[in-house]
Amino acid sequence: MTTRIVRAGNTLTVEIPEELVAQAALPVGEPLEWVPNGSGSIALVKQPNPDAKPRKRLTLEELLEGIPEGTRIPECDWGPPRGVEFW
Repeated sequence: MTTRIVRAGNTLTVEIPEELVAQAALPVGEPLEWVPNGSGSIALVKQPNPDAKPRKRLTLEELLEGIPEGTRIPECDWGPPRGVEFW
């Protein structure tokens, strides 16, 4: 997989293909460090965050279990449609 270095204002950036980001499990905004590998190559390395706790993805049932049985949440009026919305 190839990429290129691109100038963005006063900064040089490297385009990372989305497929590669997905394979490496790198969320957008994740802090990374450039590490020289020698002889003209570099690597991106995830920085461990000791404060970060892995977030469990909750199911709908888990999200709703704190709401008492029979509770009704009223509808919200978001106003008239705008743009290409339809009701």
